[in-house]
Amino acid sequence: MTWLDQCPDGSVVYVCFGSQKLLSKEQVEALAKGLEKSGTRFVWVVKPGTNNGFGDVPDGFEERVSGQGLVIKEWAPQVLILNHKAVGGFLSHCGWNSVLEGIVGGVMILAWPMEADQFVNAKLLVDEIGVGVRVCEGADTVPNSDELGRAVAEAMTEGGGMKTKAKDLKQKALAAVSHGESSMKDLDRIVEELGQLRG
Repeated sequence: MTWLDQCPDGSVVYVCFGSQKLLSKEQVEALAKGLEKSGTRFVWVVKPGTNNGFGDVPDGFEERVSGQGLVIKEWAPQVLILNHKAVGGFLSHCGWNSVLEGIVGGVMILAWPMEADQFVNAKLLVDEIGVGVRVCEGADTVPNSDELGRAVAEAMTEGGGMKTKAKDLKQKALAAVSHGESSMKDLDRIVEELGQLRG
C-alpha cells in the first residue's frame, strides 16, 4: 500500500484475473509488454506458475517497470487495493466477485472475460452500465501488446465519463446495503422466511 500512497489519485490500474486462472506464457508476455507500453501505473497480481513458464513474468520486466508498476506474486488484499484512492481502473477477467469488488471500489473495469458468466458480466459493464471497456476476450486469446497498451492508456487517461459513472455506481451500491434500503430489506426477508421454514 505504501507504493500506492505515492501515486496520484485515479492513476493506477489494478490487474488481477482471480484465484483460478493461470495465464499462459504468451499471454503473460503480451500483457507485460502492453502494460509497459501503456505508460500507465499498475499493480499486477501474478499467480505463480507451476510448469512450462505459465504465470512467470518475462525476465527483466520488473526492473524495467520499477517506477511504473508493482508486481505481486502472492495473495493480495484486492478489496483494499480497489478502494485505494490511487486506483482508477481494474483489468479483470470479470468474475462476479471481482465485478462486485470493482463496483464497490468505484473503479472502471477494463474487461478481459475468459469463460462462463464472465462474457455476460463484461457485456453488462461495458454495453449496459457504461463503466467499462473491453480490452481482450477469451481464455486462450493472446492480446496484441500494442493494442492492449493503447487501450489501457486511453481508458486511464480519457475514461473520465466511465470513471464518473463508476463512482456514481459505487454510491448506489453502498446505499443499497444501508440500513432500511433494498439489499438490507431483501436480506431481512430471506432471514425471516428461513426462520419460518424452521418452524
